[in-house]
Amino acid sequence: MFLGQQIAPSTGEVSRRRYARERKAREEAESLLEAKSRELFESNQRLQRLLGSLETAVKERTRELEEARSAAEAANEAKSIFLASISHEIRTPLNGILGMAQALEDSGLLREQRKLVELLRDSGNLLLSLINDVLDLSKIEAGKLDFEYIPYALTDLVESMQQQFGFRAREKGLDFEVHFSDRAKSVVRTDPVRLQQVVGNLLSNAIKFTTSGCVRLKVDLLPRSDGRARVVLTVSDTGPGIPKEQQAHLFQRFSQANSSITRQHGGTGLGLAISRQICELQGGTVTLRSDVGQGAAFAASLTVDVLADKDTTLQADTGGTTQPSLKGLNVLAAEDNKTNQIVLRHMLKKFDLSLTIVSDGAEAVQEWEKGEFDLILMDINMPGMDGIEATRQIRQCEYRNMSDPIPILAVSANAMVHQVAGYMSEGMSGHVPKPISRDTLATAMQSALRTRGGLP
Repeated sequence: MFLGQQIAPSTGEVSRRRYARERKAREEAESLLEAKSRELFESNQRLQRLLGSLETAVKERTRELEEARSAAEAANEAKSIFLASISHEIRTPLNGILGMAQALEDSGLLREQRKLVELLRDSGNLLLSLINDVLDLSKIEAGKLDFEYIPYALTDLVESMQQQFGFRAREKGLDFEVHFSDRAKSVVRTDPVRLQQVVGNLLSNAIKFTTSGCVRLKVDLLPRSDGRARVVLTVSDTGPGIPKEQQAHLFQRFSQANSSITRQHGGTGLGLAISRQICELQGGTVTLRSDVGQGAAFAASLTVDVLADKDTTLQADTGGTTQPSLKGLNVLAAEDNKTNQIVLRHMLKKFDLSLTIVSDGAEAVQEWEKGEFDLILMDINMPGMDGIEATRQIRQCEYRNMSDPIPILAVSANAMVHQVAGYMSEGMSGHVPKPISRDTLATAMQSALRTRGGLP
């Protein structure tokens, strides 16, 4: 063998080396696979633990949300019960105050005495408006603010506002001006009560905060491309104006431009907030233009349907009938409060009707069974048998005897939406809220009689 000559490895040695490399590679792969498997197993265990924790957290969060929902529902129910209770407790004595004020006005007072009674009446009406604002806010929050869309002439709106606010403006030495466009001399389908509420809030504020000059009401009707129209009601004044930095707070609940306003003029700070929400629920809004020393102009807008023929529309809506007379009626009233009994007698005295008053529901049922009555005025909260149960028993007796149902009006300080709905479901013919307005009571009685089919 020559020097430096390499000896080629034998076939067996090559095979052994290859086998060793393959074995080592296999062992490394198995080791890597085992490590990866262990890593996957540990990751899966962690995921299982996280899944368990997540399920526990979701269950806990769901439980917390359910508890929060139950607490919110309970709080809302408690608020509704509280509002219903406080409304009833305030309205009941307020009915006596305003009722006696009206009775005094009818008694032929001296000029000085009449002024004192007017002050008493105005203070009572202010308190009533505060109660109504709070209840309206509650209805809006609950989504239960009702609207009654009927034909209504905008000229009637202007006439009503002139009657209500013209005298108040003149009492303060202010001019009261009305600007009425030709387009607005038509009948629209809207809710007259809510429309008057919005304009009344704006006019009341304008007169309240203006000490000299004038208050103006402008009414316009702007056609829309979809065939409907937008009523724009602008109330402007020559008052002190509202600084720009304070205007944003005006439409917030329980908020006024500054704290001195509440002390000087009173009020809840709800009127503008409620007015804007009423307009927004009817496709409009309330806006403000004002600056210090330049007065203020509030523009309320809402969407309405314009009705073509005023006379035909109004006649069709009223059925071409006149209101039945109350003269000579035989009326039964159930009222447990002695003061409210006196108020009711004074209210109905001018209508020349026969009035029988009892103190609870059981007596009302007994009197109804004995006499021929044309209509019943039924209080709700009474000792012993309440007005609901008395109505239920009268309706059941009428059903058994197959007799015509007598009109029964709920006359109650419980005047929230769900309460009134409950009266109607029990067979009552209508509702008159306390404090009682004589005009409202008379209208409700006439409506109940007309629905029954006229006077007996």
